[in-house]
Amino acid sequence: MKLLTSTNYSSIIMKQYYQKMILLVLWIIIQGFLLWQNGVVTTEEAEKYISEAEYFLKTGNFSRNSFWLYSTQIFLIAATIKLQLSYTVVIIVQLLLNLYATLMFFKLAQFFLKNSILSFLVTFFFIINIPYQAYNSFLFTESIFYSLTVIYSSFLLRLNKLTINNLIIIIVFLALISITRPTGILFFGATAFYIFFRFLSNINLWKKLAIICSALIIFFATLNSMLQIGGSLNFMISFKMEYIVCGVNTTSENVEIKTLENGNSLRGILYYFFNNGKQFFRLSILKTISFFGLVRNYYSPFHNILLVIFFYPFYLLSLVGAWKMFRRKEQTFFYMAAIIVLFWITVLLTCDDWHNRFVLPILPFIFLMGLSVFKKADSIKERT
Repeated sequence: MKLLTSTNYSSIIMKQYYQKMILLVLWIIIQGFLLWQNGVVTTEEAEKYISEAEYFLKTGNFSRNSFWLYSTQIFLIAATIKLQLSYTVVIIVQLLLNLYATLMFFKLAQFFLKNSILSFLVTFFFIINIPYQAYNSFLFTESIFYSLTVIYSSFLLRLNKLTINNLIIIIVFLALISITRPTGILFFGATAFYIFFRFLSNINLWKKLAIICSALIIFFATLNSMLQIGGSLNFMISFKMEYIVCGVNTTSENVEIKTLENGNSLRGILYYFFNNGKQFFRLSILKTISFFGLVRNYYSPFHNILLVIFFYPFYLLSLVGAWKMFRRKEQTFFYMAAIIVLFWITVLLTCDDWHNRFVLPILPFIFLMGLSVFKKADSIKERT
């Protein structure tokens, strides 16, 4: 075992400093290029958030309850309108959050991979992930959502003990993520799963059962309430119109399927599943290919080739990395695997996005799991 001398420690600090500086320069180049290419995007989906922000300033409420699930972005836009500021201020906030998320991702990589070169490489790939980074110049909800999920995950996965203060921070983060995009609710489930395996392994069986039951009741009750809000969160439409990509029906008219009158609920989804299994499995295969496959027939061949070259090796590596993490009983596996599976299941129950936005939140975890393949066995120290 090597002793950490003051000289070695200084060398490590300097190495990390140079790595951060290189990553910072790369981040500035990528963000500058994307901002130059896209400008401040206030069209398409941004229009409804701007319109809703204006409506909120006039009425003190939203036009539909479903907008509460996107309220972080709407409130930020409303603040810039109220203060008579340029929408560039929103982009600056998004870029600062993304920069902080990048730093936190680097710290998480150091903690998880325990190797400076691997930590640098995975953060390098995180920064040059253009489909992920592009939304920093859009007045969409994605940029803030992606950044918050990375910041939160870095905080959670680097905890050594679960205290009351940490639990409060976790709850606040989860609440904020859930009102930034509806899929933020999925982090509740992944967090409960992780906390159970990471911090509650030594408690007695009855307490475990009580905690599991309570967590499941809260999670499913919250999810069911969100489904009742309506708006774009209508699960049955995707099955009636056989959506693979949202809004692009594969049939010219509604397909006859068995549903409850209130199909947009957990009970309605279960009823659909047990009464329309053949259609569900057929659509699930197509949605899975779309979700993880990334390529689209409306992209150029060159665009699709770049997507395959950049992402597919990480998919293969992450499968091997996930197996190794599971074999090594690394607790972080439960969180990362839960996030990936929950987002995948959500797409199976709804539809995939036109521009692959739904797969982007899980890519940082796929990157980490992929490069964990190269982690040395003697560097893996289980936390207790």
